Amino acid sequence: MHALHLRTFSICLLLVLASSATAQDSLRVQGDSLRLAGDLAGAVEAYREAVAHPGDDEADAYALASTFALQPQYPDSAFFYLDRALETEESMQPLYDADLYFLTEDERWNQVEERQLDKLATQVAGPFNRAYARDLLRIRMKEWGFRYHIMLAYRQLGPASPILSALAKAMDEHHSANEVEIRRLIQKHGWPELSAVGEEAAYAAGNVINHADLATRQKYLPLLKTVCERGEGDWSRYAHILDRTELELGNPQVYGTQMEQNEETGRYEPRLMIDPKHVNERRAEKGMEPIETQLKRFNENMQRDFGSK
Repeated sequence: MHALHLRTFSICLLLVLASSATAQDSLRVQGDSLRLAGDLAGAVEAYREAVAHPGDDEADAYALASTFALQPQYPDSAFFYLDRALETEESMQPLYDADLYFLTEDERWNQVEERQLDKLATQVAGPFNRAYARDLLRIRMKEWGFRYHIMLAYRQLGPASPILSALAKAMDEHHSANEVEIRRLIQKHGWPELSAVGEEAAYAAGNVINHADLATRQKYLPLLKTVCERGEGDWSRYAHILDRTELELGNPQVYGTQMEQNEETGRYEPRLMIDPKHVNERRAEKGMEPIETQLKRFNENMQRDFGSK
């Protein structure tokens, strides 16, 4: 009889936990939807309810932190929940998450940086270049500092909005400053190697150079290729820069990383490629995912962020 009661109690407990998890997931989806629509106050309330349910508390705390961070008048709340989220966060995402951009001017941000960089120091394979990693992560965040606001303005006001133009101009100014800084850092340290700064920080260099002019891309492509051949670079970053460069030179791209929107379907498709039938073989040689996977994710992201078909 005792065993039966114990089994019944266990089943009931599992049902309660499953119900709680379902409610938590529902609240998180609701919060994400409200946030995407620009209702940050409503998103905060949904995430707060989610935090009250047992489960993935750190993820809900992070959602709260980033939502509060989008509102510069709530830095204390943002840092309170970010501190909770960082208890289990091993990635460097908080140091390049553009939604946290407004927090970087607060003196408490230095503690966040040091906390995550201490974790990165235990993750890299070689001697850790802490200063280089920190600078690269700062650049990566700054590059996309107004992304949420641009997406919201695009969805709510349309592509012709002067507000969208002003935000795009501010983002371009960030890129220009980042490009100057990346050039200086590469001159000082060389192209960032994975074993010295980690993949998330190294990404910043490829991202900024990819959006630079043709001459700049041509200058740094051989350097990045050499680093990749030593296993210290990301071939995907190389592929993006190479494809953009080839297209601008009037040639077909190699890896299919550059997209254009099909006016009839509204969906994004790869621009002109050499030998499209064998593109996945070329991508696989560089450790890249199949192009179909890339296309699916890209279109889903564009639909979510900008309302594209």
